Amino acid sequence: MWRRSSQIAGSLLGLSAVCLLVTTVPLELWPTPRPGDSYVFNPPPFSAIWVQQTLRPGLIIGANALLVVGLSAVLRRDSASMSRLQRAFAFGALFGTGACLLGTLLFTTAGTDDIGRELTAFLIWALAIPLILLGLIGWGAGYLRADSTRLGAALTVPPVLAVAYIGLSVAGFSPVGRLLLVIPTSGMALVVGYDLWTGDTVSKDR
Repeated sequence: MWRRSSQIAGSLLGLSAVCLLVTTVPLELWPTPRPGDSYVFNPPPFSAIWVQQTLRPGLIIGANALLVVGLSAVLRRDSASMSRLQRAFAFGALFGTGACLLGTLLFTTAGTDDIGRELTAFLIWALAIPLILLGLIGWGAGYLRADSTRLGAALTVPPVLAVAYIGLSVAGFSPVGRLLLVIPTSGMALVVGYDLWTGDTVSKDR
């Protein structure tokens, strides 16, 4: 029964990776109308404006939710073999991911003049992002110490590149920086999902 639920969680992480990768498709490749076109109040489905306003936010929210489910499954599977410190990092990463999901929901559902909701979302993100970065690095480092290289690298590499993304965004290279955030995160979801699907555990390596 647990193996079946683990495989389902692994599949959900794979779906999360697909959702994130779709968000990287440039708006120029979607049909018109595109952002900047005048007097488009009801854009047709799969047009560039519709993708920007509806599809991308929905995919990001869905991907974050699936990441929470998948990473929770990993924690549940390996919790007994983790040290207290690694378990604390894992809980921190999960809490931060859940908070980031909440912030995204608040931001995407905010009205045009709903400054309070937007500021609340930014505050949540400011608190959640450090938790995610530190949590994933600490969680992954525990797997690396246990010689579970694949899972450890999958958890530690995306946060390191996320720091590079923040630096590039500040420097004005946000399109390139965004790829440094989305593609490694998608890779993490695929690798962790595969790990869940195959039933690998830290205890097997010890």
